[in-house]
Amino acid sequence: MRLLAVAAIASGQLCPPCFHLQNTEHGNRTRQSLRWLHVPKTGSTFQNSIFHWACPGLPYRAGYGPGATPIRFAKLYDGSRLNRTLCDRDVDQTLPGHKPMKADRVDDTVAMFRRPAQRVLSAFRDRKHADGFQDRDKAPNWRDLNASGYARHPGIAGCATRMLLGAKCAHIHQKSEETARATTEAARGGGLPVAKATAVVRRLAFVGLQERWAESICLFHAMLGGAPRKVEFVVAHSRRRRDGRVPYDEGRLDGFVDAADEAVYAEAARVFEANLKRFAPDCVS
Repeated sequence: MRLLAVAAIASGQLCPPCFHLQNTEHGNRTRQSLRWLHVPKTGSTFQNSIFHWACPGLPYRAGYGPGATPIRFAKLYDGSRLNRTLCDRDVDQTLPGHKPMKADRVDDTVAMFRRPAQRVLSAFRDRKHADGFQDRDKAPNWRDLNASGYARHPGIAGCATRMLLGAKCAHIHQKSEETARATTEAARGGGLPVAKATAVVRRLAFVGLQERWAESICLFHAMLGGAPRKVEFVVAHSRRRRDGRVPYDEGRLDGFVDAADEAVYAEAARVFEANLKRFAPDCVS
């Protein structure tokens, strides 16, 4: 497994020289807690940044994924709070899995986003990942679907949009009128309330882009404090051992476009660039 480009091992030199991290001491952090909105296939290793931010007592190499000293972050909790021996901030308990947005925690939520076509192809390769589906949601030919058929299957498109609105990534059947408004009404996701989802993106405490991982990790620390660790700069899926830099062939989607998530991603990219300009202006070309 190759790491993304990293200049040196020392925490102060991990980010490109244009990032002047002023708040690398953990005591300079202003937020007391964060919540992770983990959209599937956007980078499970982002948890390394979140928990090292909250837990300065963690061993330097402790983390999830290739090259890390394995640790189960879910074991750090004493009830609903993180162990105060290692941690002096909190992270909402969202592990394991992909828990959707909580309306009362939007302003403290951090998230990575990924180009929708690449995300859905990655999900397809990961055994047709469909977090939120029940057996009744899958078409009779589910096992035989190719990438194009999977992307077009009702309830698959619009994953990030749904999660921002408080519903599961993959969702068809609803238990309430509230979640009914946040699910797929068309295979392409065009029926989702995209404007509401993009408004949520603008309120997030941090927005990163999976395709620009190293910049995103540095921006996370520039905005929220804490010292970056080498283990944070690895972006990979633990099962596939793929670092995400080699794009999937989008021709396999036969022209499919996830309209809702494309709009969400465009807004996430706009927010990312704006924050980069604000918090790391020397990094803007």
